[in-house]
Amino acid sequence: MLLKIFKANPLLLLVSGIAFCALLWAASFLHPNETMYSYTDVTLLSPVFEKVSNFPLIKGILGLAVLLLIAGVWNRIVNKHSLLKQSTYFPFFFMLILLSCRPSLISFYPALAASLFLILFLDRMISSYKKERATSNIFDSGLFIGIATLFYIPSILFLIVLWVSIFTIRTVNGRELLGSLIGFLIPFLFAFTYHLVFSPTYHWYNKIAGQFVYHKIHFSFSWEQITIIIIMLLAAAASVWFFVNKVGDNILKTQKFWNLLIWFMLISVASMLLSPVKDSRAFAILAIPGSFVLSAYFLRARAKLFPELLFLSLLAAVIVSMFF
Repeated sequence: MLLKIFKANPLLLLVSGIAFCALLWAASFLHPNETMYSYTDVTLLSPVFEKVSNFPLIKGILGLAVLLLIAGVWNRIVNKHSLLKQSTYFPFFFMLILLSCRPSLISFYPALAASLFLILFLDRMISSYKKERATSNIFDSGLFIGIATLFYIPSILFLIVLWVSIFTIRTVNGRELLGSLIGFLIPFLFAFTYHLVFSPTYHWYNKIAGQFVYHKIHFSFSWEQITIIIIMLLAAAASVWFFVNKVGDNILKTQKFWNLLIWFMLISVASMLLSPVKDSRAFAILAIPGSFVLSAYFLRARAKLFPELLFLSLLAAVIVSMFF
């Protein structure tokens, strides 16, 4: 019933998503010192996150602002390119839910910031479709992946997605391949120059390498975590199966983008495995294709009872995960 109401009232879905997100983030503003988790060191911008960590309330406000920006930009891109056949706020809604479903996500952390630039990369790649000359699009795509990598090192794997998209969305062009690599390297030039001039004694290499070599992984789950993991896996299985089987039902441009998102999902999983920190934040980038796949399923599924129950179960699992 609730899913049906949201489908028929997009504005209600938008307002409900913002209200639900505000509820999930409320504790971080009421008790900032208790709910703010430390950031991960898998970043070349450690000094930035160290300074922000000294101000828990600002860290929470910044995290929420970035999350709303990510969700809004992603939803606009999906609607602008008509990737779901109709205008909807489901990508916005699910992005908020997926990135607010665990206490460790209620913060400002490297993978969250990286997600914004990976979304911008997707927008530039989609916009390059059927362009005779798209060197600037490809350059910008490499640039955004480079910036994302500064924030969150496992993002470097998305160069694979960029090069796969050049081969599938466009005709292979040596100039564009070179442009993507130059765009990717430029942020590192600025970052290393900054470190050399302003923090020559900061041992960023040892700090990052230490995370990959010495970080201990503990696999211990509470019943709340088990509940949300089971519901998330069930929702993922249903939506991914639907998504893969519906790729061919779209126009050619949308088919190419849906195939690109499959690659994005695979690389997101690989980046999660690469990250030495295996808490909820490692799944943050996966929320980009995840929110789209869930949107496609719940928006276009013909069955009535199962999607409705799954949708309600997903919301209930998030509430249990956050408040019990």
